[in-house]
Amino acid sequence: MADGFPPVGNDSGRSGSPAESTPDFRTRRTLRENGAGVAAGLSRRSMIVSGATAVAAAGGTGYLLMRGGGAESATTSLPGGSAASATTNQTAADALASATASSSSATSTSAAAKASTATKAATAAGTTTAAGTTTAAGTTTAAAKKVRADPDLLLGRASYGRTATSDRLIGKIGASAWLERQLRPAKIKDPGGLAVDAQFPDLKWSIAQARKGLKVGAWDLMQDTSAHHLGRALFSNRELYEVMVDFWSNHLNITCPGGDVWDTRHRYQRDVIRKHAMTSFEDLLLASAFHPSMLVFLNGAQSTGQAPNENYAREVLELHTVGVNGGYTEKDIQHSALLLTGWTFNEGKRAYDPSRHYTGGIKAFGFKSANSTGAGGPAAQRRYLRYLANHPKTARNIATKLATHFVSDSPPKSLITALAKVYTKNDTAIVPVLRALFTSPEFAASSGEKIRRPMEQVVASARAIGVKNGSSSKALMDMYYIVKDAGHGPLSWTMPNGYADTADSWQSPAGALQVFNSTTAMVHGWWPTRMSLPGPEKILAKKPTTRSAVITAVGKKVFGRAPTKRERAAAVNLLAGTKLPTALKANSWEQHETIALTTTLFLAAPAHLSV
Repeated sequence: MADGFPPVGNDSGRSGSPAESTPDFRTRRTLRENGAGVAAGLSRRSMIVSGATAVAAAGGTGYLLMRGGGAESATTSLPGGSAASATTNQTAADALASATASSSSATSTSAAAKASTATKAATAAGTTTAAGTTTAAGTTTAAAKKVRADPDLLLGRASYGRTATSDRLIGKIGASAWLERQLRPAKIKDPGGLAVDAQFPDLKWSIAQARKGLKVGAWDLMQDTSAHHLGRALFSNRELYEVMVDFWSNHLNITCPGGDVWDTRHRYQRDVIRKHAMTSFEDLLLASAFHPSMLVFLNGAQSTGQAPNENYAREVLELHTVGVNGGYTEKDIQHSALLLTGWTFNEGKRAYDPSRHYTGGIKAFGFKSANSTGAGGPAAQRRYLRYLANHPKTARNIATKLATHFVSDSPPKSLITALAKVYTKNDTAIVPVLRALFTSPEFAASSGEKIRRPMEQVVASARAIGVKNGSSSKALMDMYYIVKDAGHGPLSWTMPNGYADTADSWQSPAGALQVFNSTTAMVHGWWPTRMSLPGPEKILAKKPTTRSAVITAVGKKVFGRAPTKRERAAAVNLLAGTKLPTALKANSWEQHETIALTTTLFLAAPAHLSV
C-alpha cells in the first residue's frame, strides 16, 4: 500500500452461512494505519464564520494521520499545534503536495508475509484452502474449503465501496452468501443499473444507426459510453460484475473517446466487455479480436497478406494473453500478423476478404497451421486465439493481473500459482477463478494492501455518503468530468495497455487535490448539482447534537465501524481549529458543518483511501 494520498496516474496531462451474521463476526476490523492519510476538512463557510481556516487544521490533521507505524497509542497529539490561521486555498495545495511527496512508493511485502502465515496456519489446522489441498493427514482433496470471508474486505475490493444497502445485506446474509450472489450477477435485481441504462438509450444503437444519427467523428456515443460506465459503477447492485467490467476494459483497452472508434466503441463495450465479463476469457478474447473497434484501434482492418500490420499481433501476445515476459519472439509476432489478416471495416461494415488473407504455413508461439486457403483463414485464426487463451503462460498472466487488482501490488506467488491452476482446470472460466481468489488465505490477509485510484475514490465516497442518480444523463456527465480532471476518466487511457493498477503509478499532488476538492464539494452539496446530493443535512439519518457523537456517527457511516483513537483525535483537532462548538443545536448550520467537515476528513483517511 502506498503511503500518502492515492494520487493521479501518469496520464493526467492528457485529454454465507447464518453463522457469519453473528455479532462477533460482524465486529468491524480496525484497518492498520501505516501513513496513508492526507490533509482534509476544507469549508468556505467555516473560514468566514470562525475567522480561522479549516485548511490549517487540515494540515495538522494530515500530519497526524500520516504518522503511521504499528498499533495506536493510548493518546495521540500533534506536535507544535495545528490551528494556525491561513488565508488562501494554496495552503491546502501545499499541505497535500507535502503529504504526497513525503511518501511516494507502494509497499506490499507485508501482504505476502501475512498470506504465508495464513496459509501455514490453515495447513496446520488441517484445513484446505483455495491455494492448496494439503490436509492434516498429508493427503490431497479435489474440493477446496473456503476461507472465512471478511465482509469489510469484500465490500472494499469486490465492489466500488460500501453503501447503506450493501452493508445491511452483507450483515444479513453473511459474506460468503454475498459473494456467491455477486458471482451470479444475472440473478440480482438491478433497478439502479437499469435506471442508468435508461438514461443512455443511444447505447443500444447499432453501428449503422450510429453512422446515420451522428456526424463522422462525433464523440457523443463515446462520451455516453464512459458516463454510463461510471454510472453503473456508482449505482448498480451487480457490484462485482461492474468491477470486472472495468478490469476487462483495461485489459483489452480501446481508448474511449478515440477518433477512429466514434461509431463502434459503444458496441464493443456492450457486445464484448459487458457480455463476457463473467463468462470465460476464451470467449472474451474471441469476441474482442475481430470486433470493428479492435480492428480499427489496432489496425487489423488495414492488415493484408501482402502488407501485414503487426499492431494487434503484438498486443494480443504482449498484453492480452501470455504477457510481456511470455517468451514470444519477433518471428512469433510476424507469423501471428500473417495469420490474422483478411478482415476489413469499411463504411460501417465489417467483412472478411479471403483474397486479403495470407496463405501458407504458420508457426507462432508453438501453434502450427497449414493455413492453406483464404477461405479457411477465420477458422485457423479462432484456433490460434483459443490456443493462446488456454496457454499456461496466459493462465499465469491473467492470474497475476487479477491478484494485483484484488489483493496486492506485489501478489504472493502462491496465490498466482493457485489461480492459474483454477483458470486452466475450468477452461478459462472467470467465475471459478474469482471464487478461488476471494476465498484464499492470501486475500484474507491483504487488508490495507490496495489503494483506490481516483475514479475508485470518487465513486466510493459518493456511495458512502448516499449520492443518488440525477434525472438525466447530464448529471453523470458532470461526475465523469470530475473523475477525468483527476486523471482517471473511465475508459480514457490512450495506450493499449490500460490504466496502471499499482500505487506507484498514481503519485501526483495535483490529482490528490482534485479528488479532495471534489469530495469536499460533494459532501457539502455544492457540486455536481445535477446529481442528487444529500448535503450535510441528510448524510446522517439521525443527526447528533454533540461533536463527539457526530464523530462516532460519521465514522460508522464511512468506515462501517466506530472511528479509531487516531481518527477521532484527528477529527477533534480539525473541528477545534474551526471554532465550531462542541454542543450543537439541532438542524443548525454549526451541526451541519460539523457533520460535513468530519465526513470530508474521514473520506480522506487511510481506512477509506486504502482497502
